[in-house]
Amino acid sequence: MTISIPGSKKRGLAGLLGRKKPETVVAPAAKKQLQGSQVAKLFDKREREKKPLRPAKLNANEKHDRAQLSSLRGALYSDK
Repeated sequence: MTISIPGSKKRGLAGLLGRKKPETVVAPAAKKQLQGSQVAKLFDKREREKKPLRPAKLNANEKHDRAQLSSLRGALYSDK
């Protein structure tokens, strides 16, 4: 039966009993950090403004197809 001892295997027993290396302080990547309330606004659905939807513009092919469908509908419902 083996017993596993926590600690680094590379450092052996010194990893278990030795001092820990001081952790280096890492500078934040972003220059301007957000406050907690600003972060909450990003994820709060009520805070987001809904943008009004605008209809998309039709390209030339779609305009041509639309004109053809209109003429076909006109021919279908005309009294001949």
